[in-house]
Amino acid sequence: MNPISKADARNILKSNIAKLTDREELEAAILKKLFPLLHGKNKIITYVPDLHLEVDVLPIVESSPLPRPTGFIESRHSAKWFFPKVEKDHVLRFIRPFSFTKGPYGIFEPVGDEEISVEEADLILVPGLGYHQNGYRLGRGGGYYDRILNSEMVQKKSIGFSFSKFFPVPFITEEHDTKVGKMITEFQIHSFFD
Repeated sequence: MNPISKADARNILKSNIAKLTDREELEAAILKKLFPLLHGKNKIITYVPDLHLEVDVLPIVESSPLPRPTGFIESRHSAKWFFPKVEKDHVLRFIRPFSFTKGPYGIFEPVGDEEISVEEADLILVPGLGYHQNGYRLGRGGGYYDRILNSEMVQKKSIGFSFSKFFPVPFITEEHDTKVGKMITEFQIHSFFD
């Protein structure tokens, strides 16, 4: 497969992910693979997904901002869950919510007092459009997660998600691109540091 630009990869993924017809079943399979990795983790950073483009992890989150079905999941995980809040200069803060409000991009953001750094988190669930065969993440282009996944120690405890038919994405990586430690599809857990 010939390498393609990130812009082309984003356009192809956005067009095709939105057309998935068996999405709920695929996401259920992904979450069943994720759930055992949460065992023993007490402080987990997660995200509010764009339900058209990103894997929905909220069914397992006890403090989910959106009502999500849980019938296909063993249970919700009762860790302390922290969600991103966008600050000035494209900085993300991770806050444990007592409620949610719509942020500047129309995405739910946490309202709360308890904050955590990526270094303090036991696990970091990362949104993404797609992933390179070596674990490099393709986001939407804002660089928010590239900035937080800035060390190998943080990358190793991060997990991304994709649908198997869209993995790997042969995009041309750049120097500032960051890897995730693991990436889960409905069929497999891919590890990039083991």
